[in-house]
Amino acid sequence: MPENLLTDLKVRSAKSTDRDWKLSDGGGLFLLVKPSGGKLWRWKYRLQGKENLFAIGGFPQVSLAEARATREKARALVKQGIHPAHERQQVKQRNLEALEECKRARENLFAKVAQAYLAEIKPVFALSSYRTKESRIRKYLSPKFDGMPMSDIGVKQIHPLLEECKAHGAWAAIHVKGDLSAIFEFAVVRGLIEANPIPSLRGLLRVPASESKAAMTREQIQKFYLALRGYRGYPETALCLWLIALTACRLGEAANAEWEEFDFEDAVWRRPAAKMKARRDHISPLSTQAIAVLKDLQRITGEGRYLFPHRSGKGFATPNRLTYAMRDMNLGRGTTPHCWRTTFSTWANENGFRPDAIERQLAHVEGNKVRATYNKALLLDARKLMLQAWGNYLEDANNGNASK
Repeated sequence: MPENLLTDLKVRSAKSTDRDWKLSDGGGLFLLVKPSGGKLWRWKYRLQGKENLFAIGGFPQVSLAEARATREKARALVKQGIHPAHERQQVKQRNLEALEECKRARENLFAKVAQAYLAEIKPVFALSSYRTKESRIRKYLSPKFDGMPMSDIGVKQIHPLLEECKAHGAWAAIHVKGDLSAIFEFAVVRGLIEANPIPSLRGLLRVPASESKAAMTREQIQKFYLALRGYRGYPETALCLWLIALTACRLGEAANAEWEEFDFEDAVWRRPAAKMKARRDHISPLSTQAIAVLKDLQRITGEGRYLFPHRSGKGFATPNRLTYAMRDMNLGRGTTPHCWRTTFSTWANENGFRPDAIERQLAHVEGNKVRATYNKALLLDARKLMLQAWGNYLEDANNGNASK
């Protein structure tokens, strides 16, 4: 049977009628002209004794030359006993699977998984804890792994990273290992990877011997204030450390404190539950000394949102900045901003203040449910007197007075 009977002009000139009609190109290829004006390429063939019809596409999207080329490819398939339509469907399925694989690969990239993990934990963690974790991931993990699929990150890649982290201290490596393990577990649960490789590194890192947060001596307190007066770093860092001392707050609570939380008229600091370790609102009285520190700090950072803003101007500074500043004062081994809480508690108990008021000031959670219900009272009056006496004690130490 002759083939290639049509020309482009014949195809373009074909007019629709009130019913379907065919314009043959030979070799089983024809143009089906529809009453609606549509023109469709079809190829008629026989396979296993049965007549079949293969839909090639419409004109002008598929030109005459393209239709003929498709017929030849389809004819070759038929010679192999393959239906062209089945092969096209399989090719389409393979392409879809390839696209899906590419999509999975993109979703499986460490950068994408870490981002999703951080988004999930953000509502659960205290803001300061979240910011610290986010900062660690960005500093230690992202530069190494962001462009890698999670499935390609194993012991061989993780081991040298943790060895590098040791240079920043044992705890830095331990925390990074914990962050990485949490991200892997997040990926396992979502079917992105088969297993978490971190357990294979068990024994690589040793937890440093615990050092209790000892109460600071009066001599250490005096040395602290002497160091503050000579501090050559950012002035807000020194003032923030002073505020921690005067309020016995946690390090992260001072680092992410916002100006709107402070009421100078009532002399109180209202911390929302979302920022507290115990997840409950906390009100702290402010001594005259704390108010004075805040007013000094306000002249430096009062135009912004945070008392202790990040130097980039975005968000608040990491608590580590305060820890490093106090560590550089060489007050004694293991002395950190957290020691102020122990020091305050020791001083307050030794001076006969109500244990309930002390625990409330420290924002500790009462383990006894009955007692916890009873202690819903804020004890503000008792705590106000206690905090003012504490402020006076620190001021005496700052001035070098010997009285206890």
